[in-house]
Amino acid sequence: MAYIYGRNPVLEALQAGKPIQKIYIQHGNQSGKIRQIYHLARQEKIAVTNADSKKLRQMVGDSIHQGIVALISPVRILAFDELLGTLSQQFKATKKRQEPNRISSLSLVIADRIQDPHNMGAIIRSAEVFGAQGVIFSTRETVPITETVVKASAGAALHCPLYRADNLGQAIDRLKKTNFWIYGAALDTDALIWEVDFNRHCAIIIGSEEKGIRPSLQKKCDQLFKIPQFGKTQSLNASVAAGIVLSEMKRQQANQR
Repeated sequence: MAYIYGRNPVLEALQAGKPIQKIYIQHGNQSGKIRQIYHLARQEKIAVTNADSKKLRQMVGDSIHQGIVALISPVRILAFDELLGTLSQQFKATKKRQEPNRISSLSLVIADRIQDPHNMGAIIRSAEVFGAQGVIFSTRETVPITETVVKASAGAALHCPLYRADNLGQAIDRLKKTNFWIYGAALDTDALIWEVDFNRHCAIIIGSEEKGIRPSLQKKCDQLFKIPQFGKTQSLNASVAAGIVLSEMKRQQANQR
């Protein structure tokens, strides 16, 4: 995991446009340069989190960090607006290529508060394997894309576009305006996965390991469904659920062509 620490190095990295994913600032640290870092981070929509001295020491050991540590992403993370621009181009391209009675669907994965780096990596791997156009997540609420995540993805994070959304609810609203249907995997619904029609532009929300999709995002879903379970285990691992959903989605879309 790559870190930059110290006020001047972090400030210089921001000014140089380095791929900073998240900044940790010690509680109560409000010096002039820290305020400048806050301002630049806000402009670049980089997540800033307060941390205690123990957390900073865990990241950089006994190095002199001056109360600030920045996490450098091992892969490129794109802004959500870049996704919307890419989708617009793809819609135009698929419309030109589309044959009569043929559906050309795009797919996305929305990771909601995934905290385990191995789960996040496996979700990215499934998204890439099944041809999704990318994975969307909030850097404030989901595990950072570290070297552990990249390794767990078996390299898929190098090929699958990753998009940072400051607010997942607002991102979902904007996707709906581009003709995406929002699907959520949940336990408290009667609809089964194989009863759901995925033959359209799909964004699949995969919820956190412990609590699933947050209620505010569930309300934004056009369709909730569950994966039937026949054993004694209470629920599926988030990354396993993602693989099952993406596989069924791709199966339906392939059969429709």
